[in-house]
Amino acid sequence: MTPSLPGAAVGDVMSLFGFLESVQNCLALIDDQDRVIMANRSALGLMGATREAAIGRPVGGAFRIFLERMRSRPSDGGQARFEHFYDNEWYTVQTYPLVGPDGRTPTRYMIISAIEITFRKRREFDFIETVAGLEEATRIAQMGTFKSIWQTGQTEWSPHMYTLHGVTPDTYQPGSGRYEELVHPEDRDYVARAERDLAQGNAMANVQFRVILRDGTLRWMRLDSRVLFDSSGAPYASFGTCQDISEAKRREEELRELLRRNAILYEALEASPNGVAVLTTDDAGLSVVYVNAAFEALTQHNSFSLNTAGFDALPSDPSDPVWIKVAAAMSASDGGAFEIECRRRDGTVFPGQVELAPVRDHPGRAATAFVVTLRDLTAEKERAAVLLQSQKMEALGQLSGGVAHEINNLLQPVIALSDLGMDVLDKDAAKAKQYFEVIGNSGRKAREVVRQVLTFARRDTPQLLSQDVVPLVIDAVNLAVKGLPPNITVESQLQLETATAALSATQVSQVVLNLMRNASDAMNGRGRIIVNLDRVGPEQAVAGLPGPGPWIRLSVKDQGCGMDPQTLARVFEPFFTTKPVGKGTGLGLSVVYSIVNSWGGTIKLESDIDQGTTAVIYIPEQT
Repeated sequence: MTPSLPGAAVGDVMSLFGFLESVQNCLALIDDQDRVIMANRSALGLMGATREAAIGRPVGGAFRIFLERMRSRPSDGGQARFEHFYDNEWYTVQTYPLVGPDGRTPTRYMIISAIEITFRKRREFDFIETVAGLEEATRIAQMGTFKSIWQTGQTEWSPHMYTLHGVTPDTYQPGSGRYEELVHPEDRDYVARAERDLAQGNAMANVQFRVILRDGTLRWMRLDSRVLFDSSGAPYASFGTCQDISEAKRREEELRELLRRNAILYEALEASPNGVAVLTTDDAGLSVVYVNAAFEALTQHNSFSLNTAGFDALPSDPSDPVWIKVAAAMSASDGGAFEIECRRRDGTVFPGQVELAPVRDHPGRAATAFVVTLRDLTAEKERAAVLLQSQKMEALGQLSGGVAHEINNLLQPVIALSDLGMDVLDKDAAKAKQYFEVIGNSGRKAREVVRQVLTFARRDTPQLLSQDVVPLVIDAVNLAVKGLPPNITVESQLQLETATAALSATQVSQVVLNLMRNASDAMNGRGRIIVNLDRVGPEQAVAGLPGPGPWIRLSVKDQGCGMDPQTLARVFEPFFTTKPVGKGTGLGLSVVYSIVNSWGGTIKLESDIDQGTTAVIYIPEQT
């Protein structure tokens, strides 16, 4: 049926009804009891009712929700405007009361209008999301944006621009001419020129400068800008980005420092007097990636020739047990130092020391590379031979007094009994025989003394031969005793009948003589020296030994002054001595250390202040 309004002409009602149906908005007319008086088709759809079911009854559906929200808002004479989301659609809702013919007197009726704006709202949301995404992207990239309007001088900053510069909108106004205050003093002129270029409409790229935050933090910035054009194609503004590049600058500086250090390292390796080679290891085996000038000069090999011939071209004999140990160390990713005879590319050989240093990309993992250091020991061995002979001559000089006294004692009966023997030769043959026996024994003893001295003093290069250590130690102790003061007592505790090792008799004498002489000096020529010789089996664990054994253990113990830890740490250094000037050269223990190492052995010193010192030598026994 056609609705009617009290006091309204039928024509007016029909005109209003026609108007409601002609518009696309959802329109409804309600009275002061919230009853629907009129509603167009769109409004009825939102109410969820037919015209017959809706007219004259309380408003329902979306319009009931619109009405309740309107009444929950501050009143403005019944007028309201708001946006509302309903059933997956957005609407702009307007409400306003009807007034009488005079345009002022309110009536009992109100019109509710709802315009569907879903497409526009989605565009708004997309724009907001784009702006938020852009702001988040610039924040992640440590970048802010700015826009400068040339005509007005107005400058706009994005929120992250304030963060980058350590200011807030309350403390800093962009475009106020105060930007130089934020810039490092050394960069202000540079930035001022950039600002002038910007104001003149010039695009800029990669303008780098420093800013100082209020807390003193220094940041590097990069500025880039371009020109904006209006709809007519005329330039009117500049738009740009300002990015924090402090981290990139730091990495750039680190890279520059790394390159500088690498260049220094390369120059140092090239200047090193020792040969240095770098090997990498992978499934295909070892590969030589670098050799320095000293390595190439020493071996006549470069990385290409070594990779072609194989690293086994370095030793004179690849089957040498020492080289096998080198290969085993590489397989186990271990380091170490090895003395081995090396061969140059032209076939000549030289004694060398190979030192391995494994390089790991992570602790506990297998080595991915090795640094190999090679030294030519020719000159060193020649110096060691001279040092050894020099020290022997020093020891021989100290022995000379005792040896001369010993020989003089032996010559006394030779001379005296020779004269007496001449007198009794015809009278008493038995007595003469007795005299001659004494003469013979004295001569033989003198000859043994001379033999021991010559053995000790001879200059030939020591040959390491398999020998019984026991008689060599006995001879060495007997020789050493002859040069000790008379108030020194020597006690020999030789617990082995025989023990074989690869060593030199001359070197055994030199080692024992040095240790016993040091023991005597530590006791100021008065006291007891104990020389012990025994065996350490594989079942006896001794810390610091390079293998399980068996080992021949030779020890010399004194009751002297002892040494503190600082002195004990330096005793094997050449020319280090605690004796007064003129009383020692400091070569003794250095020579002992060198000799024992050449046997494949180890020497340990145990000492305490006022408790004496024990020198213990471990010699690998041949079984």
